[in-house]
Amino acid sequence: MSSMAIRLWVLAILAVAIPASAHAAPISWGRAGVSLVQYRADAVECGRLGANADISKEPATQAIVAAEQFTERNLNVPVIGPDAALEQALMARRLRPAKKLAEAQAAMLTETELCLTRLGYRRFMLTSEQNRRLGRLRLGTAERHAYLHALASDPAVLAKQSVPPTAKPATPSDR
Repeated sequence: MSSMAIRLWVLAILAVAIPASAHAAPISWGRAGVSLVQYRADAVECGRLGANADISKEPATQAIVAAEQFTERNLNVPVIGPDAALEQALMARRLRPAKKLAEAQAAMLTETELCLTRLGYRRFMLTSEQNRRLGRLRLGTAERHAYLHALASDPAVLAKQSVPPTAKPATPSDR
């Protein structure tokens, strides 16, 4: 499997997994006074850096590739006998795809966050009211982008809701 195929596969999983993280604390990124045009350009630039991060040497990626190769080799090998279901369950458990995928996602997210930090952005946590309002806005819409930008560029919001640098990686709210 080529490194490009691996990246595309991981990105496809990311797109599905992001909505599942909605229960986590809503974290976004902001920079006081940034224009909407610059805010969107920076988001695209940093998102591309994360999406194109070379994760081929990451242990998690190598484990995912090995699991894929193992699965492909064993697709045509019938598992028979009284313990067939147990054997398949144990095999899946040993491969731990969800854990490995989370590790690969973290490597890509780290690249995005490093880029945002270099550009002067910092994390901030949305309040429950801000998160409720955000939840009523459809993903990808201009209205949602404008709402997040209004929060992300407001010095008062950033001062009051800033997340310390030691916080866990951000939960993407609109990348």
